[in-house]
Amino acid sequence: MKTFSFRTSEDSISFKDYSELKKYGLPEICFTGRSNVGKSSLINAITNRKSLASTSNKPGHTRKIFFYNISRKFMLVDLPGYGYAQVSKRKIEEISQLVFLYLTKRTYLKKVYILIDSRHGFKESDINFLEFIKSNNITYQIVFTKTDKVSHKEREKLIQGIQFHKLIKNNNPFFTSSKTKLGIKDIKKQIINILSENG
Repeated sequence: MKTFSFRTSEDSISFKDYSELKKYGLPEICFTGRSNVGKSSLINAITNRKSLASTSNKPGHTRKIFFYNISRKFMLVDLPGYGYAQVSKRKIEEISQLVFLYLTKRTYLKKVYILIDSRHGFKESDINFLEFIKSNNITYQIVFTKTDKVSHKEREKLIQGIQFHKLIKNNNPFFTSSKTKLGIKDIKKQIINILSENG
């Protein structure tokens, strides 16, 4: 298995309009989830940086698509959160259109990591997003975040729920914590495998 550093090669590049997006010619690994799910914290943990992706306790913090060039091997992509966000209805529609176009038209997209807050489990917006991903034949992986904040019993309940849901029962999700670094190595290993399979 190939190995490489998950450090960024340059500063992040952000886009708020699909027409502005550049083509980098590198595989793209995307992270998304409901607003305030811990997406930026997970990206920081994966790249071993404290503030690569800016974090906030305020839902709807990320309103653009951010690209991070990782060791000139692939682009790590941070999408705006879906679901509840304290922004105007017009802004939500603009964000939704941006995400829709990226996910359906981006030819270098290899995998979408869908983050779910372990404390809250799957919400209606998560299920709607999963149905959209599935209907467009986009390869995805479920990642539970903030698992350091739930009990073993609550975690078992999440696993049981997965086994009964047709959209996710065969997905074998990752359980992660940006604080304890649980599951971070597993995600990195899977990304390396994806890149190896794609030459």
